[in-house]
Amino acid sequence: PDSPHSGMAGGYINGDAAVSEGYAVDAFFITDGRSRRKVSGGAARNLPRHTCGECGKSYATSSNLSRHKQTHRSLDSKMAKKCPTCGKVYVSMPAMAMHLLTHDLKHKCQVCGKAFSRPWLLQGHMRSHTGEKPFGCAHCGKAFADRSNLRAHMQTHSAFKHFKCKRCSKTFALKSYLNKHYESACFKGA
Repeated sequence: PDSPHSGMAGGYINGDAAVSEGYAVDAFFITDGRSRRKVSGGAARNLPRHTCGECGKSYATSSNLSRHKQTHRSLDSKMAKKCPTCGKVYVSMPAMAMHLLTHDLKHKCQVCGKAFSRPWLLQGHMRSHTGEKPFGCAHCGKAFADRSNLRAHMQTHSAFKHFKCKRCSKTFALKSYLNKHYESACFKGA
C-alpha cells in the first residue's frame, strides 16, 4: 500500500495491478502471507498520502515519509553516520541500526556453523538443510524456501516483461531471469 503504483481492487489492498488476467489476486494474498484487510465499507476510498517533494513517492504515514527522506541525504552530510566497527557510512538511521546487527551474529546454525544476526534469518537458512519450501505460487504451484524468492517469481506471471533476449527475442519480467537465460539456455555453446 505504500507504493505509488498500488491500487485498490475488489475492496482489498492490491499492489499487483500488472498480474495477468488468468491469475487470482486473492490466492496470491493467501499464499504470500500478505495482508487481507478489507477496506472499510468494501469500496475503494482515498487514503491520505504523504508525498516526497524530491522524488514524488508517496506514503501512507508521515513517519514513513520521514524515514524515506533520509535516503535523499548525501553520504558527506552532517546527518550521515559511520559504523564504529567497519566504517561503512549510512544516511538512513534505520538502515544503520540494521547494519549494526550484522556485527553481532549470535544465532548459529547447528548443522554448518554459519551465524546470523536474527533468529528468522537462521530459520530461513535451516531450509537449505531441510529442503523445506513452504511458500508456493498460487498460479503455477512452484515452491520456494524464501518468501522474497516467491515475490520475485510472481513477477514472471506479470503482463509486463521488459527484458528481451537479443538472440531469441524471448522476454522476461526480471533482469536476473534474462541473465540466467543468457548463461544457460540461449547462449550455451555459442
